[in-house]
Amino acid sequence: MTHSINQRQLALSIDIGGTSIKAGFIRRDGALLALGRQATPAKAPPDTVIDQVLALCRRLSAENAIELAEIDGVGFSIAGFVTAEGVVTATAHLSQEWVGFDLRARLLQELVTDYYFALDTPAPTLGEAYYGAGRGAENFAYVTVSTGIGAGIISDGKYFTGGMGWAGGVGHTIIDETSSRVCEGCGNHGCLETFAATQGILATTAEVLDMYPDSLILSLAEGQPDRVTPEIVCRAAQQGDRAALEVWQRVGHILGIGLVNLVNIVSVPLIVIGGGISQAGDLLLEPARQVLRERAFPPQHRRAQIVQAELGDLSGIYGAAAMVFHDIRINLSEELL
Repeated sequence: MTHSINQRQLALSIDIGGTSIKAGFIRRDGALLALGRQATPAKAPPDTVIDQVLALCRRLSAENAIELAEIDGVGFSIAGFVTAEGVVTATAHLSQEWVGFDLRARLLQELVTDYYFALDTPAPTLGEAYYGAGRGAENFAYVTVSTGIGAGIISDGKYFTGGMGWAGGVGHTIIDETSSRVCEGCGNHGCLETFAATQGILATTAEVLDMYPDSLILSLAEGQPDRVTPEIVCRAAQQGDRAALEVWQRVGHILGIGLVNLVNIVSVPLIVIGGGISQAGDLLLEPARQVLRERAFPPQHRRAQIVQAELGDLSGIYGAAAMVFHDIRINLSEELL
């Protein structure tokens, strides 16, 4: 039986991203009792993905002797705009078959419990707020840099959704409307994602490799440009490769421009950078910090700190657990407000 809110101690957390799926059992004190990962099947229909997610959860339950009946709720983070009731309304990085899909109804067929749903930006923001780099901060922004880019905003200790429900879309702010780069998510030319998300990093790498054909990047990709990944570009930069270092300088600089815009608008003293690309660390963050120090306005905004997420790529599942433990529902429909 589910406990009252202040007695909830165990959550099942699920995070469906554009490239990977994670599931874990998390205690209220932050202890991660079990964790499983697998690749997100590319553009697969929702029922196929949910079947794989449920199989992963059952396996984790069996391997760690955790009964699903023991959990106090399920927190669900997904790479799609989703209501608090679990209906997906839009997605940029999953199959369009997800649009209109009722996650809660599907999951209730397998497990009757309390469910909490959020876009994959609010969830990691809450993870860092309760368990990571944002602990104790009443005002900060979390920016995920991965397949896409999005921001979550904590204002006066609460998650800020804005009047229309989806505040924080910094990844689709326009950096250069004359650019030939077209965003895979929104379809616009020259938004931040086309320069600093995965597609942007790969496009910049291709441009730089024209100038550095002997780059270590190509060696690490076994001489095949289509095998280049941000992780390879990071490894090459860590070994001092000039081309790779230039890629991160360019990417970090433009990310910094996006962060300047964010800080100038929401005036937060702290920005936490998460997502898979954030694992590049200072290769990415130091150029961004330099831009912020030079360009944010008014001048007090230049004191805003940019730090790496403490929870790595697990921010999302920790945030999903936090929703269960603290009864946080993002974007309730009007009839339930």
